[in-house]
Amino acid sequence: MSVTRLHDLRSIGVEKMGAIADQLQTEQLLRLENLDTDLLPPHGVIEATKNAIGIDDANSYLPFFGSDELREAAAALVARLSGVSYHWNKSTIICAGGLNGILNVLLALLNEGDEVVITDPIYVGLINRVRLAGGVPVYVPYMIHNGIWKLDCDQLDKAITPKTKVFLMMSPSMPTGAVFSRQDWEPICTTCCRADAWLLYDSAMGRVLYDGLPYMHPASFPGMAQRTITVGSVSKEYRMIGWRVGWIVAPPRIINDIGLVAISNDQVGAHIC
Repeated sequence: MSVTRLHDLRSIGVEKMGAIADQLQTEQLLRLENLDTDLLPPHGVIEATKNAIGIDDANSYLPFFGSDELREAAAALVARLSGVSYHWNKSTIICAGGLNGILNVLLALLNEGDEVVITDPIYVGLINRVRLAGGVPVYVPYMIHNGIWKLDCDQLDKAITPKTKVFLMMSPSMPTGAVFSRQDWEPICTTCCRADAWLLYDSAMGRVLYDGLPYMHPASFPGMAQRTITVGSVSKEYRMIGWRVGWIVAPPRIINDIGLVAISNDQVGAHIC
């Protein structure tokens, strides 16, 4: 990795803002620096975790790709949300949280200099992972329309080059909270197919929706089932940040490559279910 690329990585500033908030020592401050919450995780999860401490199978390096039960659950979840059928043993890997999964996928897909289409603004941690994997981020801007962040879909075609390898999309998105409508997903998916690229869907906050907005999964759009890789986690939707449990659900043709990265980049696949 070149020194230049390392210098391009940017601090996300979370620890700095957290330290400032800690020093104020006031409950009157609404803290948004890291999406933490004072709401407990689901009760059943806490009890299952306590029970797992004494289970031998939950204290092992094996299986490397995560417990069969958890992989089955993740594949079933993504299948239900997308309408695409996934075989858990041919499509699913458990990872140490969503961002670990994102990095593993990028490392499996990218060669040095490959381009990744991503929105602007976007969470800097995603940009840093693109760069760590040797990729070059290419930005499609959001714009504010009637007080709402909307993707400038007219810029999608301009982002495509012969080096385009991946579309990395998040909805709802950080830090804007922007949600892709069908009118957004359709041109995104059409352009992704035209570029013969992968779509890496960061679904960390996929169902955190308000105002009656419908949930949409990119794999459900025409031509996308065979090129969409879904990375999800329990951190946001289930309020389980400290558990570091995520999943990668992908077409079988790429899952072995991702698995090779995972067993080299992770220690133990999670066993909690």
